[in-house]
Amino acid sequence: MALVAIHLAATVTAAGFVPTALVLESVDYANSVRAHLQTTWNIVACSTDGANCTSPDPTVRAVIGRADAIDLTTLPALGLVQGASYFHTDERAVPPRAVIAKETGFWPAMGMAQIAEWCIAAIFEHQYRLSQAARTFEACAFAPDAPSDCPFDSTATNHTMVSDLTIGILGYGRIGSRVASMAHAIGATVVATKRNGPFVPPPPNLKWLSSDNDRLYREADVIVVTVPGTGHPETAGMINQTSLALMKEHALILPVSAGPIKFTDLEAALRRRPTLAAVVDTWPAGCWHFPNASCGAPLGERDWPGSPTLASLTNVVPLPGVSMRDAHYWGHSTACAAANLDAFVTGQPLRGVVRNASA
Repeated sequence: MALVAIHLAATVTAAGFVPTALVLESVDYANSVRAHLQTTWNIVACSTDGANCTSPDPTVRAVIGRADAIDLTTLPALGLVQGASYFHTDERAVPPRAVIAKETGFWPAMGMAQIAEWCIAAIFEHQYRLSQAARTFEACAFAPDAPSDCPFDSTATNHTMVSDLTIGILGYGRIGSRVASMAHAIGATVVATKRNGPFVPPPPNLKWLSSDNDRLYREADVIVVTVPGTGHPETAGMINQTSLALMKEHALILPVSAGPIKFTDLEAALRRRPTLAAVVDTWPAGCWHFPNASCGAPLGERDWPGSPTLASLTNVVPLPGVSMRDAHYWGHSTACAAANLDAFVTGQPLRGVVRNASA
């Protein structure tokens, strides 16, 4: 990898022009990358669909972000395709002469609290349905004949408090323990499972800890799936037809990663049982597939997050991977991208390399 970078850096110097990096992210993201640079680059914000960057510019040495929104094969001097997050561009879209890298260093050192907070936020959103309630209220309460078109108060404001729920943590580890701590702090009953004991006495935030997943499915109003995901075949498809059948009719499912979910079974259960619900922040394919996102032709249907029909169900809240990627994360991401641009032109090792260049 370092030898390839050194060769390309020498080419840049000999050619006598400033290298260009195309950024398929927000203008703010591109500006932040520029601010972190220690070397000279021409940073071009292309928009997420690449509409501003379609010409085969021979000065382009790097593409950052949703790289396969443009045809990377038309960039003759491309040497680095840098993911803006822990997702990276699908290898099939990237010419072999280019290194593929992704953001690295934030996870697993950080990110646990962000995911746990997202789980709690998703539970509150499901219980209170604030956005839905606001739309209903705005449509009726400010009409000339208000409140005749509004639901009865006993319907519009009737909900179960989060503190009345039993929240089940499937996979009591680093993330699960943080979710349990937050859920317990707001008064919820928390139960959890993990593969190995000891189980007794349970940790202070739990009513019980066990290896009995079936018991958790039956008792919990919310199932937070925090077992290891991609790369762990022992957890693949744990949420399937059998486990879904054990869950309460009104259960809410919160998967933190896609690997433990058999999405065809989840979709079938959600269609058959309208009071079952899921907040899906991670997808088995498309732009939000971990780890190799593929956002468009020829790799897949553009912006397809897995099953378009699953995302359209009224008992599903579809989200674009927001559980860990907060403001702190994106600040780290731009610094990481800038550091790799600096390393690329100075012949230093790159961080987060997924695939080395082969030509």
